[in-house]
Amino acid sequence: MQLAAIELNGFRCWSALSLEFPSGRVAIVGANASGKTSIVEAAWYAATLSSHRAPDAALVMRGRDSAVVRATALRDARTQVVELEIRTQGASRAQLGGAPVRRKREILGTLRASLFAPERLAVVRGDPLERRRFLDEMLVQLSPRLYATMRDYDKTLRQRNALLKEAGGRVPPGLDAWDASLAGPGGEIAAARAETIALLAPHAAAAWSAIAGTGDLRIAFTPNVPDQGAAASSEDWTKAMLARLQERRPDELVRGVTLVGPHRDDVALEIDGLPARNHASQGEAWLLALALVVGAHRLIADRTGDEPVLLLDDALEPLDPDRRERVGTALPDAQTIVTAADPGAIPDSLGARIYRVSGGMVIA
Repeated sequence: MQLAAIELNGFRCWSALSLEFPSGRVAIVGANASGKTSIVEAAWYAATLSSHRAPDAALVMRGRDSAVVRATALRDARTQVVELEIRTQGASRAQLGGAPVRRKREILGTLRASLFAPERLAVVRGDPLERRRFLDEMLVQLSPRLYATMRDYDKTLRQRNALLKEAGGRVPPGLDAWDASLAGPGGEIAAARAETIALLAPHAAAAWSAIAGTGDLRIAFTPNVPDQGAAASSEDWTKAMLARLQERRPDELVRGVTLVGPHRDDVALEIDGLPARNHASQGEAWLLALALVVGAHRLIADRTGDEPVLLLDDALEPLDPDRRERVGTALPDAQTIVTAADPGAIPDSLGARIYRVSGGMVIA
């Protein structure tokens, strides 16, 4: 898979941009705040329907009512154009191949991408929400239909929480039905997470070994309900969640909030047996976040048959020259788009063609 071209109109700092990409590796070099990160962000948005660093409204250029991202994906010598209109007010719109789609999620899978950005450090250092977000982004890349399942779960969770809060400690009518409505999509999400973490672990460990060169990486799923195992069905996870909801019902009534479900899952990351969140140095945490992205990239390629576009935003500048060369050698053989403020941060091992951002233009 390849990102053949991207067009931006009113997106972030880009009033208008039209840029074509070759199939190999590209380094976009420019001063801070020149717009290079916004190009990567737009590509990620076209692949996932979300930004990695801001809500939709923040993506629209100041003074505009809307922004447009148009990405051309190339697969097996065939092109498909994804067009997304982001509005500051009202619902956004999407087109695929020039035709409107009823739901934006219908474009998922047209362009697949893997993203490293400085914000990824939160997957290692941050709270469980960041690790769940990273995991769920990967799930949607692997199986786009899960996007709707996650939306259904979040909607039901909000409604159930409101019901518990309004009940004031009493058992609200219909709570058993709400439990079933929550546990259905919840079991599907938990089963997909358990299987995916088991599949990710060897890919991420191999990437860590190639990038860091030292230490053993362990990744494990730590679900909120009793662990049913990576091979368990979604029905098994649903039954476990329903049983746990019954056990925790008294606590939920007192606290007025849902305490059971995938919204409380986590992922354990350990280096040489120690939790990476507390024990990894800043450099180790950075390399671990990068290894997770590369591992996820290889997993998606293996499972879908599509090599995602690899997006690396400011990934290399914090590293020493030897480590940059090592990373360049360890990256998968995929179309790669790297950004950097300093052209000296682009290692020879990357073999990248340089694009320079200056004065509101991108020059190859």
